[in-house]
Amino acid sequence: MSLFQNIKGTLLLVLFIGVVSFGISGRVLCQGDTTWVSTYTWEAQNNPETNYDSPGRRWFDFPSADNGTQYRKVLMYHNLKCFDQGTAGGLGYACGEWDYLSYSYLFDHTGELDSTSLTHPLYKINNSNFEIDSIILSPIGGIPYDTLLTEYSRSIHSVVGSVSSSISQSAFMSTDLISDAVGQRLQMVWSEEELSSMGVVVGVPIKKISLTVGTISSDVLTLRYKFTNVVNLENVDENGWVTVFQYPVNTAGLLELGLDANIVWDGTSNLMFDLSFENLIVDQCEVVSAPGKVILFESNGGYVLLDGGDKMELDASSLQPLSDQITLECWLKGDQNWLPANTTIFEGVNAESQRELNVHMPWSNSRIYWDAGFSDGGYDRIDKQSNESEFEATWSHWAFTKNAQTEQMKIFRNGLVWHEGVDKDNSFGVISKMFLGSAYNDNYSYRGGVEDFRIWSVELSEEVISEWMYRTDITEHPYAQSLMAVYDFDGDNGTAEQQGLGSPFGGYYFGDAGRVTSRASELFLNPSVPSGDLRAAFQFTQGEDVDFESETEFVVSSYLQEKPPVSISTWAVNGNDVDWVDLQYGWPHDQLMITYNELGDTISTYPINGESVEFSNSNSELNYFGLPFDVVDRYELGRYITPYGINLSLGPDGWTWIYDVTDYLHLLRDSVELECGNWQELLDLKFAFIGGTPPRDVKRVEAFWNGTYNLNNWNESVSEHSFTPDEGEEMFRLVTRASGHGFGQGNNCAEFCYNTHSVNVNGDEQWSWEIMQECADNPLYPQGGTWIYDRAAWCPGAPVATRRFELTPFVMNLSDFMVEYDITDDPYGNYRMEGQIISYGAPNMSHDVELMDILSPNNRKVLSRWNPVCEDPVVSIRNNGSEPMVACTFLYGVTGEEPQSYVWEPESPLAFLEEADVSLPYDAPDYTQGDDDDLLDFSVDVTLSNGLDEEVSNGQGHSSFRRPPTWAYNDLDDNRIIIWTKTNNNPFETSVELTNRNNTLIWSKSYDQANTIYRDTLELNAGCYRFTVKDADDDGLEFWANNDGGGYVRFKKVAGGNFSNLESDFGKSISQAFRFETNLISAVEEEVAIVETPSITVFPNPTKGIVKLSVVGFKESVDWVLRNSLGQQIDTGNYTPSEGYLLNLDLSNHGSGMYSIVFSNENQSAVSWIIRD
Repeated sequence: MSLFQNIKGTLLLVLFIGVVSFGISGRVLCQGDTTWVSTYTWEAQNNPETNYDSPGRRWFDFPSADNGTQYRKVLMYHNLKCFDQGTAGGLGYACGEWDYLSYSYLFDHTGELDSTSLTHPLYKINNSNFEIDSIILSPIGGIPYDTLLTEYSRSIHSVVGSVSSSISQSAFMSTDLISDAVGQRLQMVWSEEELSSMGVVVGVPIKKISLTVGTISSDVLTLRYKFTNVVNLENVDENGWVTVFQYPVNTAGLLELGLDANIVWDGTSNLMFDLSFENLIVDQCEVVSAPGKVILFESNGGYVLLDGGDKMELDASSLQPLSDQITLECWLKGDQNWLPANTTIFEGVNAESQRELNVHMPWSNSRIYWDAGFSDGGYDRIDKQSNESEFEATWSHWAFTKNAQTEQMKIFRNGLVWHEGVDKDNSFGVISKMFLGSAYNDNYSYRGGVEDFRIWSVELSEEVISEWMYRTDITEHPYAQSLMAVYDFDGDNGTAEQQGLGSPFGGYYFGDAGRVTSRASELFLNPSVPSGDLRAAFQFTQGEDVDFESETEFVVSSYLQEKPPVSISTWAVNGNDVDWVDLQYGWPHDQLMITYNELGDTISTYPINGESVEFSNSNSELNYFGLPFDVVDRYELGRYITPYGINLSLGPDGWTWIYDVTDYLHLLRDSVELECGNWQELLDLKFAFIGGTPPRDVKRVEAFWNGTYNLNNWNESVSEHSFTPDEGEEMFRLVTRASGHGFGQGNNCAEFCYNTHSVNVNGDEQWSWEIMQECADNPLYPQGGTWIYDRAAWCPGAPVATRRFELTPFVMNLSDFMVEYDITDDPYGNYRMEGQIISYGAPNMSHDVELMDILSPNNRKVLSRWNPVCEDPVVSIRNNGSEPMVACTFLYGVTGEEPQSYVWEPESPLAFLEEADVSLPYDAPDYTQGDDDDLLDFSVDVTLSNGLDEEVSNGQGHSSFRRPPTWAYNDLDDNRIIIWTKTNNNPFETSVELTNRNNTLIWSKSYDQANTIYRDTLELNAGCYRFTVKDADDDGLEFWANNDGGGYVRFKKVAGGNFSNLESDFGKSISQAFRFETNLISAVEEEVAIVETPSITVFPNPTKGIVKLSVVGFKESVDWVLRNSLGQQIDTGNYTPSEGYLLNLDLSNHGSGMYSIVFSNENQSAVSWIIRD
C-alpha cells in the first residue's frame, strides 16, 4: 500500500462530492446535501482579447453565514486544462511551457480600518535616499563636460594611372543646399539612368567623390552609401549603410573624399548616399536640381537619456479633461545593454494609486503591455510578444491609443498598427499622478532615449500618426486643439521641460536624466526638401587599385558631452502623503570630469570645482501616516506548480486536484475575494460544501511566515511565532507550506538541495524531516521539461506539499505558546513559505468513522498511476471520534452486484483524526471481467462495529471506475503473451515484473545488454494481472535530458500485432493491469517470492565535488564502478550497505559532465547518474 500512501500524502486526496455532478471524472460521491460554488471558469479566461491572461483577483458569492446549515467538509476542486484557442500567454504552447508557482489566496476584509506609519527623507539626491552628501550647485567654469576622444582616419588616393571621372550635367553653385549648422544630414539618391548618363562605369571601383565648394569646414564629415531600388525619398532611411568616409574637413574650392571602401556599381541599382556634418561652416557648393531625390535633416535639439532611477513628473492637472479617448506617442531607443527587463515608460494613477495609464516597454519576457482605464477592480490591457530589434538600439516611434466608446485599444509602431484589442470599455478616472521613465512608485525604471512625447485627448488614426510622427512643429496638426501635453526635450539640463504648444505645464526631472544633442549622423526628425529640390553635384572618380597611390592619415578629435546634474528634492508632509516642495540640480562634490576614448577607456580625470553645499537627512526624517485602509488578511488555501507544457495535453475535461479547505469554512461565507491561478493553463475552480457534523469546529485561523525567505538569513526572517488562545479554543494545528526555489550555485539550493526541516514547539523539536520530494512518480506524465527531477517539497504539475502538525498534546492548558520553523543553513536559494495556526473547539463526537477516499477502484486521473486495478479495493478512513476506534464494518461492491461485508480491526486503536488505508477483500466477477469502456460505480459504506456511529452520512461514498482492459485471442485458443523489451543505453536500470491480483510475483526479469531487444514468451492462465516496469534511475526508458537513449516495452501477440504499448517516458515506473482470457491452463505459471529491488539515491546532484550515496536493497557487499559519459572506467571500489550509512564519493578532481555509477554483486545490480558541475 506504499503507492497509495505516497499519492495520498502528496496530492491531498480527500474527495467527496455531493449529489450534484459537474462532470468530474472518477468522482467519489457521498450521501447528504452538498452546495456547489463555481468561481473561475475556463470560458472567462479563454479570451484572446486579454491574451488569455491570468484569472486574477475577483469576488464571488458563497453560502450565507446565517443560512442555518452546518457543513462538515469543504473541498476546493482545482481543475486545469490547456487552451482550446490560441496559446498560453500567446507564447506558442496550449499549456504554459514552464513550471510556475500558482497560488490560491483568500482575502478576508475584516471591516477594520488601519493606517501605516510611514517615513520619508527630508531630501533625496539623484532620486535616492542618503544620510549626508555634498553637492556643487554652481561649478566654476560653468557646466561640466566629459570629453570623448575619437581617432579618425582617411584615405588619400593620388592618381597615377588611367582613371575616369563622372560629373553631373547642369551643375551650378548655390547657398541653398547646405548652410552653417550644429548638425546637418542629407540623404540623396542617384537613379540608374542618372548614373549611366553621368558616365559611371559598371564594375569599376569608385575611389574618390568630389564636390566643388566655396569654403567648407566640419568637425566630422561622414559619408555612407548603399545600393537601393528606392527612387523617391520621403523619410529617413536607417538600414544597410556602409561608411566610406569619416574625418574632419576644412578646405576651399574642391572637397575631395578618398573612400575607405570601393563602391562598385552593378549597372542596374540606384545609388544612395547619407552625408552628415558636425558643426558645419559653409558658404556654397555645386548642386543640381533633383526633385524627389533628396531630403534634409537639421539639428533642432535632442532627446532625454534615462539611465535607470530617473523619472520626469508631469503636472497631471492638464489630464483632467481625459474621459474615454487618448493617444500617447513618442520616439524610443532602448538601451541594448539592459533590455529586455521589467520596465515602465510611463504610468498614470488615480488618487487611490490605481493604474489608469501604463506601458511596459518591454517586460523581461519581451512582451509590450498597454494598460488603459481603471474600472471594476481592474484595468483594460492589450499586450504582444516583441523582439529586441523592435525596442532597442534604434529609434522607433510608438503610439498607444484607446477609445472606450468603440471599445478598442491599439499599439502603433512606426506609424502602422502593431497590435490591437477589442471589448476595452473602461473609461478613464481622474489621474492624480503621472510619470515618464518609471512607474509611479519609482519601480521598473526605463533605460534609453525618449524624444517628442505627446499626449492627446482623442484617438488618433493610423493615417494621422504616420503623417505627423516625424514632425516636431505641430502648429498645423489637425487635432492641435486636443493636444494635452508635448515634450521636445530641447531644454537645458537642470531645468524643467519647456512648455510646448498647447502644453500648460512643464515636466520635472528626478535623478540624473540628461538632454543629449543628437549627433549629425543620427538626425531623423523634420525631413525637408532643400529649396529648388537641390542635390549635391557629386563627381565620381573611378579606377582600379593600381591606378592610385594610397596613403592613410589619422587625427584625434574631441567631442564634449555635458555631464547631467543630479536632482536635489526637498520634501514635506502633506496630510497622508508627502510632496516635494523644492527642486534643485547640482553635481556630487566627488564627481569627476572624464576624458575617455571610443573604447570607453579612461584617459584622464579632472575634479569639478566649486563651492559644495551639504545636505543631511540625519535627525530630519519625515514621519506621517498613510491613508486609512481596509484591513485585509490574506490566507493561502493551497499552492500549485504548473506542469511543463510543451506537447502536454490535459484532455478536454482537464485534470482536477482537490484541496481540503475545511479549516477556512468561516472565511468562505457571503462575498469572498479570491486570487487563484496564472496564465499558464485555463482554470476552473469550484467549492463543494458538504453538509453534516465536522470532527471539530474551526474557531480561528492566524496566518504568518507568509513570504519569500532566503536561506542565508532564515533565522532572522522566519522568527518564532507566539500564539495566544482565545476563550473556547481547545485544540490547535500548525499548517506549513514551504517550497524551495533557486539553483545553480553551491548545493543547488533551494530547489534541488537536500536539507532538513524541523518544527519546534516552545523550544523543543517535535518534528523533523528531509524536504526532497519524489517527482518521478507524478501521475501527470510525461511532461515537456525536467519533470522527473526530485525537488524541495514540490513537483511540476502537482500541488506543493502541505504539512499539518497537531499541536494540541504539546500546548494543552497553556496561556500562550511558541512555534518555530527551522531549515538547514545554506548561503543560496529561498523558500516560499506559509505558516498558519488553526484553532478548534473540542471534538464534536465521541464515536465516528469517516470514509475519506476510495483509492481504488477509481477513474480519477491523479490516481491513474495505479488504476485501473485487478487488486482488492483500497479505501482511506479516519476516526472522527474522541474515543479510540477499535473496529469498523464495511459494506461495499460494484453497483448491481451483491454487496460484501468486512470487519476491519486496526493493529492498535485509531486515535482522534488518525487515518488508515484499508484493503477490502473482494472477488465479484463483475469487478474485473467485462468491457473496459463501461463506466462502473463502486459503493462503500463504513460504520463503527459497535453501532455507536454519530454521523453515518460521512461513511458513505462511491467512485466511478473502469475495468482493466481484457486481452485474448480469437476463440480463446492461445495462452501466450510476448513481453517485447528494447533496452536503452543503460540496461541495468530496467527491471520488469508480473504479479497476479493477490500481488504475488509470477515472473520478473532484469537486463544487462544495452540497445537489445528481449523477447520473452509467457503462458498465462485466465485471470487478472499487473505488469510493472521499473527504472532504478527514475528516468524511464526514454527521457530527453539524459544520455540513456531510447527503449520501449510492448505486449505482443504470438501471431503478430500488439495487445498494448507502454509509454517509455515514465519516470520511476509504469504499471499496466489487464485481464487475460484463455481456455487453456498453463503448467508453467508459478508463484515466486518478491525480492526488494535495489536502489541508489545521490545527493547533492548536480554536485561541485563531494556526493553522498544511499544504497539500499542489496543483501551483501557490492562492487562499484564509476564511468564517464564515454563509458571509460575512472574509479572502482567495494562497499557493504548498512542502514544509516552513506557512501562518500569525491569528484573534485574530475571534470564537469555526466557520470554513471554501477553497484553489483552476483545476484543484484543498480545504476545511477551523477552530474558534475
